[in-house]
Amino acid sequence: MVTRRAFIGILGTSAVVVAAGGVALSQVDQMPPQAVEAWNGPAPNLRDPRVRALSYALLAPNPHNRQPWIADLREANAITFFCDRTRLLPETDPYSRQITIGCGAFLELLRMAAAEQGYRAEIVAFPSGDWPAGAVGDQPICRVVFVADPSVVRDPLFAQVLKRRTNRATYDDLPVTAADADGLHGAVADLPVTFGWTNAPSRMQQLRAIAKKAWDIEMGKDATYFESVRVYRITADEILRHRDGLSFHGPFFWAMNRLGLFTREKALAGDQLARRQAFDFINPELAHTPAFAWLSTAGNDRRAQLAAGAAYVRTNLKATALGLAIQPLSQALQEFPEMLPVLAEHKRAVGVAESATVQMFFRAGHASPAEPSPRRALDDIIRA
Repeated sequence: MVTRRAFIGILGTSAVVVAAGGVALSQVDQMPPQAVEAWNGPAPNLRDPRVRALSYALLAPNPHNRQPWIADLREANAITFFCDRTRLLPETDPYSRQITIGCGAFLELLRMAAAEQGYRAEIVAFPSGDWPAGAVGDQPICRVVFVADPSVVRDPLFAQVLKRRTNRATYDDLPVTAADADGLHGAVADLPVTFGWTNAPSRMQQLRAIAKKAWDIEMGKDATYFESVRVYRITADEILRHRDGLSFHGPFFWAMNRLGLFTREKALAGDQLARRQAFDFINPELAHTPAFAWLSTAGNDRRAQLAAGAAYVRTNLKATALGLAIQPLSQALQEFPEMLPVLAEHKRAVGVAESATVQMFFRAGHASPAEPSPRRALDDIIRA
């Protein structure tokens, strides 16, 4: 990714940059409201409880904001949920573990939204059989039956669904306390996951170094770097057109794009300007992180990964309720060959057993509110 400071250092006193930072252009290239309208909740005229639940589920956190979800509604009172294989990340996520975690987060929000309407979501994972080992298959991830149940328990975390964000800002100096961590832990206590965290200075220093090493490996390998570049959405026009991927907008990025200095096509052609700056992008985030946390599972089959996704979104929702910001740092957990030594180092550093799997690793702290990320339209994920 490209930092404003880095570009200004390269361009010096460029008149375009000065103008882009001025009052006259302060509102240029804002996030298109239509791209984030899903965060307003379902439209009042939606009557099908399945569609209303899906309108919340599609707000789930997911890798590179690929939103790999297909919901088949052709069976009455049920949803058959597939993973869209055109939206995988084969370079950074070769076994689709992280994609499956995103699907688990989607299902947890679906369950919560069904309960909020008085429906029990009966979820059966892989009803047509498991996917092939290490791959995403044609088989559905799950079948969900909506059963009317006035006694179904509403989840208090549902109140945070429309407020939840992934916050990539530098965090302020307020500490993350043991009470905060206890709250996050409590949000996942009923799931088959283990929650861990630290704010100890020596461990923080060690984990910062590991996270930085992992970031540099991903940025330094062509295949993994370009996988991210392909889903760059640069300026509001592209964001609105795609409503997924990694968003870059605002006066600065608009100016750089108009100058031809920051375009996806130029980056894919091998331009080194943005790539050189990408190595430093993570540094201020890591330097201003008061705590790290992680979620692990005893096994690493698809059901464990779905559970990890449910746990992560619940952690994010609880963080929102506590006034905390969190952001995944998934690089150290990636499984392409060059990353495996770092993955092993990270597992040792967080004290997870060799036989277990660290499914999520994230930073936590306090920060100004982040804007919502784009979401595709409901019609894009529904098959009816």
